[in-house]
Amino acid sequence: MGMDVFGKAPATEDGEYFRRSVWGWRPLADFVCSLYPELTEACTYWQSNDGDGLDAAGSLALAEAIEADLANGTVAAYVATRDAALAALPMEPCEFCDGTGLRTDEVGRKYGYDKPRDEATGRGGCNGCHGTGEREPWARAYPFEAQDAADFAQFLRASGGFEIC
Repeated sequence: MGMDVFGKAPATEDGEYFRRSVWGWRPLADFVCSLYPELTEACTYWQSNDGDGLDAAGSLALAEAIEADLANGTVAAYVATRDAALAALPMEPCEFCDGTGLRTDEVGRKYGYDKPRDEATGRGGCNGCHGTGEREPWARAYPFEAQDAADFAQFLRASGGFEIC
């Protein structure tokens, strides 16, 4: 599943369509809403694909703001701060084995994940955490890079407004 963003009156092919998976869209929407709240407030449902969006003037203003911040280093600083915060997050107990390393639910028993991991065969232990009892925080599964902002700004500039579908 992903977010399909369609230009309302594209001036070029760049403004016709923009897409990100749900993993890529969430941090991009979070980025624009946190850095540019006054420019993004006209779109209420950034995290929904119900057709909300911005008009042509709003899209252009957001594109210009992102482009300026790409040029002055604000976007790079945002990415670095975000990456550092994500790296500092502690591991989380695995939700499949409750942090035990052994999955004892019906699925775990059926497939042998309820037995200690045998390193020789690679079998056993929880399949959610490979028997460690811990997993990375979900927040780390949502990537964001400066290029994502640049790609979105390029789309915004040429879109003539957009709808998130």
